[in-house]
Amino acid sequence: MSVFEAVKSGFVKASKLVNVILVFFVFNTVIGLISLPLSNPERAGDFGIMAVSIISSVVFFLIFVFLQGGAMGLVKDQIKKSTASLADFPNYGRKFYLRILGLLGLYIIIAIGIILILGLISAAIVLLGDNIVTRSIVATIVTVSAIVAITMMVYPIYAIVVDDVGTIEAFKKGILAAKTHFRTTLGLFLCLFVISVLISLVIGFILGMVMVPLNPNLGQVVIAIVNALVQSYLPVVMMVAFMSFYMALENKSTGQSIGE
Repeated sequence: MSVFEAVKSGFVKASKLVNVILVFFVFNTVIGLISLPLSNPERAGDFGIMAVSIISSVVFFLIFVFLQGGAMGLVKDQIKKSTASLADFPNYGRKFYLRILGLLGLYIIIAIGIILILGLISAAIVLLGDNIVTRSIVATIVTVSAIVAITMMVYPIYAIVVDDVGTIEAFKKGILAAKTHFRTTLGLFLCLFVISVLISLVIGFILGMVMVPLNPNLGQVVIAIVNALVQSYLPVVMMVAFMSFYMALENKSTGQSIGE
């Protein structure tokens, strides 16, 4: 499967997963509307607001893990069987919950390690002289490292669902797949990233013009709802594209074919 075919698959099959998009839309809308009063700059130092923000963030994260498992299970069904039932969503959410949660925890540990290493490298470079050259070198190292890390860790979460394996095994399989097909994986990642940015810019431009005559408070609500829609649709497109690509890589090695 080429990068173009994976991107095409993402948009085509996402149109058949409207129920999944709606689930994320409701979730993201609730988060967006709840965040409006919590993000008020005038109440930024309020301890109660800070406590509510932290607690709600943890709760929403735990719910998101469940939704992610459910969505990915249905995406797999859509790709393999060309059909996906929303009734299976909670079963998939429960089935993959702990494994996805464990993988995200592993990602956090790895991210902290990478940040510490990059921090030490950056500090050592800056010690040579704090100027535009050293700052450019540091920025380049950080950017390249981030892109490589993201690309290498794209597939493990898909391995959990596609191969139905544990967290560590999925991590190993995903890293190996990304390492073996690094250039095409990077190409797919960059392609989806650029498309997402362009779509967001267009929607932002249109939204900006529509917002002009609206009351500021109503405008914030409209922005939250539109953002929720964009943040629900594009991730499903990416999910389908990456899973289609990963399944194609896996099936290529076994000589099997996936459903259209």
